[in-house]
Amino acid sequence: MAQVHWFPGHMAKALRLIEEQIKIVDFVIECRDARAPFSTRNPALSYYIGEKRRLIVLTKKDLADPKETEKWVSELESEGHVVLVVDVIHDAIKKLMIEKTDIVLKDKRERDKRRGIRPRPARALIVGVPNVGKSSIINKIASRKAAGVENRPGVTQALKLIKVTDELELVDTPGVLWPKFETEEMGLHCALIGSVKETGYSLEYVTDYARDLLVGERPETLKDFYAIQTCDNLYEAIGLQRGILLEGGHVDVEKVRQTFLKDIQNGRLGRITWDHL
Repeated sequence: MAQVHWFPGHMAKALRLIEEQIKIVDFVIECRDARAPFSTRNPALSYYIGEKRRLIVLTKKDLADPKETEKWVSELESEGHVVLVVDVIHDAIKKLMIEKTDIVLKDKRERDKRRGIRPRPARALIVGVPNVGKSSIINKIASRKAAGVENRPGVTQALKLIKVTDELELVDTPGVLWPKFETEEMGLHCALIGSVKETGYSLEYVTDYARDLLVGERPETLKDFYAIQTCDNLYEAIGLQRGILLEGGHVDVEKVRQTFLKDIQNGRLGRITWDHL
């Protein structure tokens, strides 16, 4: 099986724009999906960000295993990052973001004060791979529809400056993947949370990967959700139970796979973290 990869042309352009904009910002807000905190980090971004301070926002905490999220927060903080974990729909994103910004910029503001430099609005570059909830965060903290929101990767495709408060401005960027995933599992995990388009991977390979993990670790969840008696021949069981059939009464396995993947991506099978420490 070839490595899962997806790199549309607009992403290469976005990296060039990020390289230009990084010089005029004070810090970087990097959005990652709490279900895959390692897989949704972008090593290409680290190259362009350099030594800039980083606020890592783990989104979609309501879809991730809370115990695994706690482990990831500890790990990221041990690396020197400021970390914010959010449910974009229900949390007071703007308030939380401003509080974390104060922590990130505390040392810089103290240095500027000692040097007699007049305060100015802090400027942050907000980045993240596609479909991690970055646009939803921007809209919440800007208190308006500042960025396009859609549950598919690759919606935001141009840099824009967004005023949050008199003290904070954001530079938005397109969601950026990299030319090739470091490991096969990273690509699979990004597929399972919806960060790569369907054309970027094999549906059969991704769903079989998820099936094998969930049958081994969460068989009762599968049985309860799909109202099936056994996880043996899972697609066949789901198809028969849901009536996903072809002419002649045979199960439409392709459609079952699509349904299974959407159920995973939308959190219908419970709070699952795919990246483990």
